[in-house]
Amino acid sequence: MDRAELKAQAKDLLNGHFKFYLVLLLPFYILDIASGITQTIERVDNTQTLSWSWIITFASSLLMVGITFVMIDLARGVGDYEAPVSKSFTIANRGDYFIGTIGLSIVMFILTFLWSLLFVIPGIIKSFSYSQAIYIYRDYLDQGHKISFLEAITKSREMMDGHKAEYFVLQLSFILWWLSCIVILPFFWVEPYYQQTMANYYVHLADGQRETTDEPVTVVGEETPVDETTADDGDTPSETDETTAPDNQPDADKPTDTPKDD
Repeated sequence: MDRAELKAQAKDLLNGHFKFYLVLLLPFYILDIASGITQTIERVDNTQTLSWSWIITFASSLLMVGITFVMIDLARGVGDYEAPVSKSFTIANRGDYFIGTIGLSIVMFILTFLWSLLFVIPGIIKSFSYSQAIYIYRDYLDQGHKISFLEAITKSREMMDGHKAEYFVLQLSFILWWLSCIVILPFFWVEPYYQQTMANYYVHLADGQRETTDEPVTVVGEETPVDETTADDGDTPSETDETTAPDNQPDADKPTDTPKDD
């Protein structure tokens, strides 16, 4: 899937359900505006310590992570367009989501900072490598397979291997959209468009990983854990009776009995 297709799918979702997206991101918009106002006041007062603007910004970032979870579900066709206000606070629906997002954010910040000590560019590259870790962590939680923060980061690095330049270009493609917010387009159109496109990108990467790995548990956002004794690979035609196939016939699409080592 190319960049234009990812963005076209995001536009289709946004155009078809704009009212839902507007209400879904409304709490984020409110916090974002509050953060801007607070920063302005603190500049006037010359505040140099940890301020309310930092706290509000952090809260809005947490809120956006949960909203992105919702957008990932919509991209996969497993979400619905009901109760947008409730969905805005998805990050608080499950303690593991909340704690995991904070913990991963701290670990990723530390690792990125350490890489940045070498030079700015390595830090940026590593931030791209870690960019999908929170979504991977959430997918594994939803499958009933909790993983550690470092495992999620490692899987993100593997997922982004060979895709960092592609991810960078996708980010750059929104520069004119953000600039247009100043004089033409309102922010409340561009923000959901950008976020849904990035959610689509993660789904695209996760689907690609599922097709190329023999790991039983893959980051594809399944609702329940995979039962290896009864699960049937979706790539295998249902008409085929597996009991009649020769025992020595290779089947590259079927998962092995044990997960592949990271």
